[in-house]
Amino acid sequence: MAYSIQALAQLAGVSPRTLRYYDQIGLLPASRNPDNGYREYSAAAVDRLQLIRYFQAFGFSLTEIQSLLKQSATEQTAALTQQRAALTTKRDHLTALLNTLDRTLAARKGGPQMTDSEKFAAFKRQQLTDNDREFGEEARQLYGQEPVNASQQRFGKLSETDYQAMQETEQYLFTALKTVATSGDLASPTAEEVYQLHRQWLCFTWNNYSAAAHQGLAQMYLDDDRFASYYNDHVGLPNAAETLVAVIQRYAK
Repeated sequence: MAYSIQALAQLAGVSPRTLRYYDQIGLLPASRNPDNGYREYSAAAVDRLQLIRYFQAFGFSLTEIQSLLKQSATEQTAALTQQRAALTTKRDHLTALLNTLDRTLAARKGGPQMTDSEKFAAFKRQQLTDNDREFGEEARQLYGQEPVNASQQRFGKLSETDYQAMQETEQYLFTALKTVATSGDLASPTAEEVYQLHRQWLCFTWNNYSAAAHQGLAQMYLDDDRFASYYNDHVGLPNAAETLVAVIQRYAK
């Protein structure tokens, strides 16, 4: 079945003007009716437009979508599968957040009270998910599957007091690191404090601390720009991660 531009626009929920533009840039080429020269769209074009709409919903730009559509069907399926996994994770987080919020509202109205651990379970779960998506593969390559899983389990079981202490420790670390990154003095008491704070922060989730593992983590910071960006952005200085690595290398013995 061939669709006219108006029929396809109505079917897909886009404007005819959008379809004309997609045709012009080669994103969704239209065929031409031999009798009147009007644009027509085949079943294959309908499937292609569905992919375009999916990738738009996932936040891809038109340029990125054009590249994706040039890939093989297998690669496109893999991309869609990856996006589905991300949507599932987001759905699970929102479900957990809604459940926690419902229980909070019920408690505020005189219903069953939540434990301190339950109040923050959804937030910790999301933090675990974000960290694993961002850095999980590299951590497993460096430390192995079992230590990473054990660390995640320990984080998930943190009490509210320990969870808050972990967050506060990281904030103290950022403040001290900014001082050292500004001064460049790795021999200062503040530099040693940076090391101790970073070690303390790690030990909230590490079952067994070792200087060698700490040094290995520092090497990961050097090898992966995402780690550098994390510290540089939170501290507000372009040399924050570099300074942290130098501190670890100096004091982790």
